[in-house]
Amino acid sequence: MALVREPPVASQRLRGKAVTMQGKIADFGIPDIFQLVSSQAKSGSLAISGNGRVTIFLFSEGRIVDVQPDRRESRSLLGTMLRDAGILTDSDLRRILSAQGAGGKKIGEILVAKGKVSKEVLGRYLVLQVKECLFDVLTFREGEYRFEGFAVRPAPWGGEPIRPDVLLMEGMQYLDEYPRYRGIFPQGDFLVTRKRGERVDPHAFSAVERVLWKSLDFSDDPDRVFRKACLTGFEGIKGLAALLQRGLIEVATKKAGATVDPGKRLRDEIAIRRRFDTIRMAVWGAAVAAAAVWIYRGLLSRETFRVFTAWVDFF
Repeated sequence: MALVREPPVASQRLRGKAVTMQGKIADFGIPDIFQLVSSQAKSGSLAISGNGRVTIFLFSEGRIVDVQPDRRESRSLLGTMLRDAGILTDSDLRRILSAQGAGGKKIGEILVAKGKVSKEVLGRYLVLQVKECLFDVLTFREGEYRFEGFAVRPAPWGGEPIRPDVLLMEGMQYLDEYPRYRGIFPQGDFLVTRKRGERVDPHAFSAVERVLWKSLDFSDDPDRVFRKACLTGFEGIKGLAALLQRGLIEVATKKAGATVDPGKRLRDEIAIRRRFDTIRMAVWGAAVAAAAVWIYRGLLSRETFRVFTAWVDFF
């Protein structure tokens, strides 16, 4: 993809880091920004803000090595993705998040160190996370970007660095084709299941169709099926469309009702636990203070001292 205009370059410093490039998305498109960072083999962070959230991509010598989704977008967080894929349970994720808060390590590092996830599986989900975050920011029409140059070392437990140009090609395809495939299915939330009694030859499926077909045993929620299959929403909906056209799956509109976001539920549980720990520490602190006052006023008072002295003289 050729660059059609020169980007604005800033030489100022921001919070101690050299700002290489910053500006508005409307003036310099996101594909051009990624292409520029890649072609010049830059290392550093590219923060893209828009639609009320900020996503940060980390580059090492022009390749993407990590992404930091906005914390408010819980479904894009690595732990939530692995939980939705059935690789982690809610209790597993709570323990990992507690360990992360205590040691400051990244969740991927903890998962590999504890043997919860293999490096190969983690690498696939890290690529999935980068893809989905990139596809998301490509939809921004308003917002800002800022690239800050500094040395970035790829994590030994992470996957292979990703070429931005390959992802951008998929991203352009997503922008062009996703609305068409999504329009095949009901608006809003829907459920998908295998059609009973259908005999299929999985070897006749494409790779995406095969992994989707297998993952339909896991859940009837398309988003969780896509997570289990380690596919982006675009890859997943395209594969489901192919299975639907073959007459192999059934689609139903999800009934309206109160649903609980598992990610929000987990965050609420952690917040409640932290508040409980804070209250417990405050109660213990008050008890220790009261005991100290009692000891000082009772055991160390003049009357007590005189009684103790008399007792010593007596014996």
